[in-house]
Amino acid sequence: MQSADNLRQLFPESPHWHFSESRTGFPLLHLIDGNTQATVSVYGAQLLSYCPAAQEDVLWLSDDARFQQGKSIRGGIPLCWPWFGPHPNDSDKPAHGFVRNRYWQLTALTRVGDASLARFRLSEFDQTFYQPELSLELEISVGDSLKVQLTTTNNSQESATVSSALHSYFAISDIGDIQITGLEDKPFRDAVNNNSTCLQRGPIRFSGELDRVYQNVDAEICIHDPGLERVISISGTGSQSAVVWNPWVEKSLRLGDMGKDGYRNMVCVETANADQDARTLKPGATHYLVACIQVKP
Repeated sequence: MQSADNLRQLFPESPHWHFSESRTGFPLLHLIDGNTQATVSVYGAQLLSYCPAAQEDVLWLSDDARFQQGKSIRGGIPLCWPWFGPHPNDSDKPAHGFVRNRYWQLTALTRVGDASLARFRLSEFDQTFYQPELSLELEISVGDSLKVQLTTTNNSQESATVSSALHSYFAISDIGDIQITGLEDKPFRDAVNNNSTCLQRGPIRFSGELDRVYQNVDAEICIHDPGLERVISISGTGSQSAVVWNPWVEKSLRLGDMGKDGYRNMVCVETANADQDARTLKPGATHYLVACIQVKP
């Protein structure tokens, strides 16, 4: 594990980045671009915060998030890889893969144009979880917009199928007041209703637990939040699926780390390669899963 002190030696602090530690000792990277700031946990290579200039945080982080090795951090943008949801063949393996519960290695910090860029690679690739030899990198670019890119390369001599998601938790004023556009007329798998296949009619609104995997996604998805007087725009590349999730009351209580009434102030809109959008990589092939996030008035 790279400690905060190790990271300061490798990457001398500048006006565009510095390091600290969580209350439990996880090293944290703070990226700065003018009045825009973001925080990344080296554990999980997980974005925890993104605050554009003159805006409240775009990402939601639970008040009860566990900063504990072996546990995932509830909020921000956890990484689901190399499978999304339950493992397709082995129920004993953890849901959503294993990379969000591993320390990553920070390999680069630089300025690219008007943005600050950090690059991570997985430092503890566990072949017992996933046999084909794959490599995984994450790039985070912070500026007027936020760009997150997950890069998978198949280094083995056999094809490998990967499903994944940038499991983005967005901060909202109240789940009952927002609506989501951009998924109209798209088919989805409804996990709350026996995985039935449905078609989205009109914008998405919330009045209870919602857990859906949308397919044929080909346009910008927008979270309209009148309470915060903003629209969060999510555009994906290398993806034709998106996940929309809010656990509501009962599931929040079962999860145990959502915080009191936390479900009211968050919604997940995830850029994904989920279900039939899983990607099969031939030997030597590379796949890029990218989410671009921007706040509009």
